[in-house]
Amino acid sequence: MNSNENLWILTEERPKVSVIKKIIELFSEDFSYRLNFGNNNLVIKPIVNNGIFKFIYEVQNVEISYIRKIYIKTVSGNSSFFDFLVFKQENQPIEGNFSDEPIMAIEETKTGDDESRNTGVYQRGSKFVFIDTYYPNVKKYMLYNDEHYRDDLRKPSDTSIFGTNMLLTLGVKIVGKDVSKWFRCYRSLDELINQKNTMRKPPKGNVPITISKGINEIKISGRLAKPADAGNIAHDPNIGGLAMISKCIRRLGWDKSITITSHGVSQDYIDKTKGNNKFLFICNQINLQLEGIEMPITVPLPEIYWHYENSSEKVASILLHMICSYSGMKCVYENHAGCERGYFWNKNNVPMTLPKKNKNGSNLLLPDVVLYDDEEDSIILVEGKKLSTLEAGLKEIDEYQSIENEYIKIYYPNSKIYRFVSIFGGHVKKESGGAGIKVFTSKVLLFVNLEGKIYLNSTAPECIKNAFKQFGVSPEF
Repeated sequence: MNSNENLWILTEERPKVSVIKKIIELFSEDFSYRLNFGNNNLVIKPIVNNGIFKFIYEVQNVEISYIRKIYIKTVSGNSSFFDFLVFKQENQPIEGNFSDEPIMAIEETKTGDDESRNTGVYQRGSKFVFIDTYYPNVKKYMLYNDEHYRDDLRKPSDTSIFGTNMLLTLGVKIVGKDVSKWFRCYRSLDELINQKNTMRKPPKGNVPITISKGINEIKISGRLAKPADAGNIAHDPNIGGLAMISKCIRRLGWDKSITITSHGVSQDYIDKTKGNNKFLFICNQINLQLEGIEMPITVPLPEIYWHYENSSEKVASILLHMICSYSGMKCVYENHAGCERGYFWNKNNVPMTLPKKNKNGSNLLLPDVVLYDDEEDSIILVEGKKLSTLEAGLKEIDEYQSIENEYIKIYYPNSKIYRFVSIFGGHVKKESGGAGIKVFTSKVLLFVNLEGKIYLNSTAPECIKNAFKQFGVSPEF
């Protein structure tokens, strides 16, 4: 084995220790590498040199035989991207270079069967089909990793059973959910069809997903348009569900026609998009037809499956979160752009799901990250923005009354509360005459430019200053 190889974990998500640890354990188990976590807790450390963030996180306090280092980098997918891709190679993977092939693709969820009948299984289903064109040999996982939800002895919903059985049929490894009692892969096409057609039907007015098998054609009913009369392809749970059903039908040996009926898609929409839609690509990939629709002859495929993130506001907000977590501060809530929404954690470490509306029925405006320092008894609310949307961020932090009054002041009653904005982007440099630029104001806690240069506000709470001091970063404005 090559002892110069590293593990590269690419993700759109904020790296969580519990998830990264589980990924490392899965790698060791499935690829037969000896693993040692030692006596210390696993930590994830941002790499910062001379005040410059290198856009890399290193996983520490773990040893894997023949693996030098474990690195994490933030990426974005171009369509139907998995939460995590794992590469085993010496150098970091190159965008669009398909000779750099991942060995693991992991989708992670905290949605349990008691929270949603279809989100936890159907909505993510298209990812397990879409990736095959780019990386047909990658090992696929569905990881249930939730500190709050736990499976119990109740029988799961029919939708959960059907969706999980399809994942198993497609060769997906289910982790964090016991599949020994209620779930199994389908052994025949008729078994899959019979189970789907005997499931409870949706409320009157909805189009049920049903499967009918003829001599030369299988028809699957399922609405793709949302709203129902829009003519578009936007019903995400059904996009995933129909993609998985069709892929399983092919996996179980059917090589004849498959047609989606009652879909609600218009020919005008197909012509306008010119096939530029992930479900249309899946149709092309596994040879599906939409009833009554002249399908596009060619369906454009994104040239690359993922790219390194260099524009999202979450680059700075996640860095802030990770530096503070590394230094021992607690995250009360997180909702980083494009990432999974977290729970709100009270002082007793009990989680709760925040509603979408406040007590007045208006949208509950939520920061990207809420941090708590026990020593100072301070709560820091931070809204992540790009340099180009700084003005909007400065306005948004003036609208945090609901979350403060309805949650923070109730569960952290005596804490001092700060409101800040974090900023990412641009080539602005404080030392080159940028002092008059509004980014360097008292309301901007942290600014990270495109070169990774970190600027920390001198008005930052002491706990934040101390956290960044460990990385050699001192306040500069």
